[in-house]
Order: sequence, then C-alpha cells, then structure tokens
Amino acid sequence: MAINANQSEMPNQNVPVEPNHDYKVKPIVYLFAILGGLAGLLYGYDSGAISLALPGVTSSFGLNAAQKGLVVSFLLFGALPSIVVFTALEKKLERRNTLIIGGIIFIVGSILSAVATGMYYMMAARFILGIAAGIANMFGLIYLSELAPAKIRGLMSSLYQLSVNIGILVAYAIGAANQAPGMWRWTLGIGVVPAAIFTIGMFLSPQSPRWLIRDGKSEKARKVLNRVRSTQVEIDREVSDIEHSLSTQEAGLHELFTRFRPVLLMLIILTIFQVFTGINAAVYYAPEIFHNLGLAHASIIADFGVGSALVISTFISLPFIDRLGRKKLLEISLGGQVIPAITLCIWSNNAVIAVASIFVYVFMFGFGLGPVFWSYVPEILPLKARALGMGVITFTQYLLNAVFSLIFPILLEAVGINVFYFFAALSAFAVWYIHKYVLETKGKSLEEIEHYWETKNA
Repeated sequence: MAINANQSEMPNQNVPVEPNHDYKVKPIVYLFAILGGLAGLLYGYDSGAISLALPGVTSSFGLNAAQKGLVVSFLLFGALPSIVVFTALEKKLERRNTLIIGGIIFIVGSILSAVATGMYYMMAARFILGIAAGIANMFGLIYLSELAPAKIRGLMSSLYQLSVNIGILVAYAIGAANQAPGMWRWTLGIGVVPAAIFTIGMFLSPQSPRWLIRDGKSEKARKVLNRVRSTQVEIDREVSDIEHSLSTQEAGLHELFTRFRPVLLMLIILTIFQVFTGINAAVYYAPEIFHNLGLAHASIIADFGVGSALVISTFISLPFIDRLGRKKLLEISLGGQVIPAITLCIWSNNAVIAVASIFVYVFMFGFGLGPVFWSYVPEILPLKARALGMGVITFTQYLLNAVFSLIFPILLEAVGINVFYFFAALSAFAVWYIHKYVLETKGKSLEEIEHYWETKNA
C-alpha cells in the first residue's frame, strides 16, 4: 500500500521540532565526509571507466551487443551477493571496518580488470569490483548519514553522489587519454590509486557512533562524537536519542515487510524511477547512443558531456538539499528530465540539439534524483530497520540496474533513440507520485524520523 497524500509531510504533533541551539559544525566533519565520499568516487570511476574502455575491450575480445551488456552489467550483478552477505554481517562488522574491506576488494578488482585476457576473465573482474561497489554504496551512505549532524546531513550524504559523479568524470578523462589500442587496460587499472587512498582514509576515520552505542560501547561513541560535534549538550542529546531509539528490538525481514511496508514500498518505487528513467543509458552507453546518431568523436563528446553535467548539477544542488528539501528537488529533477528526453527523440538528427538535450537531461538528474535518492533512503528508514532496509533497497537498485544495463544495448538496436520517449513518460509520472506520496525529511533528526514511524504504527 502507498502512503496517503495527507501523510506526505511529517505532522508536527507526531514529530517534535528540535530546539534551535545554533550548533556549529566542526571543519573535521567535512574532512571525514570527503574520505567517506571516496567510496562513491570508486563506484563512479569503475562505472564510468568501462564506457570509454568498452570499444577497446570489444575490439580485443570480439564482443557482440549481448556480450557488451554482460561485461557492463557484471559489476552490478557482483554487488548483489555482497549486499546480502554484508547486510547479514552488519551487526558484527562496524560500518567503517566494512568500508575498509570494500576498499581492499576495489584494489584487487582494478588489478584483475587491467590484466584480463578474455571476456570471461573480464566478467569475473567486474564481478569482484561489484562486490566492492555493493559495500561502498550501502555502507558509505549509512556511515555518512550516521556521522553527520542533522543540520548538514543532506549535504554530507549528497557529497557521496557528487563523489560518484566526479569518479565518472575522472574515468572519462583518463579513458579519453587512453584511446590507443590496448590502452584500455590503463583506464581500468588506474582505479587502484583512489582505492588505496580510500582504504587508508577509512583507517584514519572514526567509527559510527550509532553502531558503537548499539554494540554497548557508549564511552567510545562519546569520544567519536566529541570529535565531530561542537558542544557537550549536543553530544548528550544525541547519545540519549540513540539509546532511546535502540530500546526496542531491531526489525527483521517480517517486520520490515509488514510494519514498515509503507516506507519500504515508497523507496522501491523511487528506486524504479531512478533506474528506469534512463540515467544508466547515458552513463554506460552514451558513446553507443551518439554513434547511432552519426556524430563524429561520439565517445569523447558524449562522455565528457555526461560527466560534466553530472558533476556540475550535483555540485549546484548541494546547498539546496537542506534548504528546499528532498521532495521539492525530486519534483524539479524529474520534471526537468521530460522536455530534453522528448527533444532528443524529435531532433535526433541535429547534432547540436542532440548533445544539448543529453546534457540537460543528465543535468536535471544530477540536480535532484541522483544525490537526493541516496541521502533520502538511509534517513527515512527507522534506525531499527535501517541496515536491513538499506540492504533491501540497495539490492533492488543494483538488480534493476543490472537488468537495465544488460538489455539496453539490445533495446537500443531495436528501437533506437525513441526509447527516450519512455524515459520522458516515466519521469512525468514520477513527479505526480512524489508530490502525492513522498515524505519530507528536511531538518529532522534521524531519531525524530524514527519517532514519526513509531507514532504512525502505534
């Protein structure tokens, strides 16, 4: 069941408003946000690197359209078992330590991708990278949302998506410089460098205070909070809120799919919108799309257009996430995708209009749907269901992405650029759904959001 329209805002009588203590944010918080955000950069790099490396891989291994889909999608398929395994282990492995494991796996996968000798070898390497990507995408977001003060939680979580987009753009730049035969190996192998930086950075970062308190290490949690919070009052309040939220038993699958079914269903529908409004068509297959349109230097034009649009739009959106709110940005973003998608279909034979349309389309995704989705998921889920719910949503997102990436080359051959008509229609429907059903979380602490669900389900 969906949430009723009159529940699309959290009512004040159910959610107490946090007093305005005008807490200052310590600069070190932003440093840890950058280090945590490197998890997103790694996922972005390995997603983007295959785009410009794919022509070289295709030439080296003689891939057809279906095989290209397999090579691209196996990163996403690799994420699926890792999400299941590490969700099951999340009570035993602290968030930061899990991210360190992910960083090491990124290093191994990058090396194996660079030395691949055939299609199946490459698929195995991409699968290993996918294991790391699943860890990074799930626990990087949880880690950032649990470390961040409420007043900048949207900003910090959105830095993750900005990092993903920077990783994609960096991959495009390196791929463009390695277009000579055989140089695709360098494009894929250079991912070792950010992976090593991320792994070292995580060793230097603090552990999640919420996880520590749940594990009975309250004094250690207070030491962490002392590094990232400004006042003792703020620390005491947060510890008290976390302890209160942990006083009830953690949700299992049955409770997640029954008691918390409304929030889970809402997030699954948002996941469908994020995947099937077509952003992966632009990120993974922009060169293929522009080649079909007959543009010279298609891969370079397409990839730099897509990469630049993602980085610029996400950077611009950062200050608006905690000002306008998650819901408004989602509506603006998806509404803004409709016109460029339709324009691309109508004037696909005009190179200038086609390039501009793709740029605007990707820009609008990066302004809202990209960063907001992954900051919204961990904060809207109650703490008792956060890790499990995040695992379900991340698994669903990767599964749908994998299916999309696998079938899109075949779909593009069958219907061509007209596939963007479908993306436009789904984007328009998404605006209506979000306006009617999505809850706003702007300015609410994670404990206040949990209080809302407890009250609603009482």
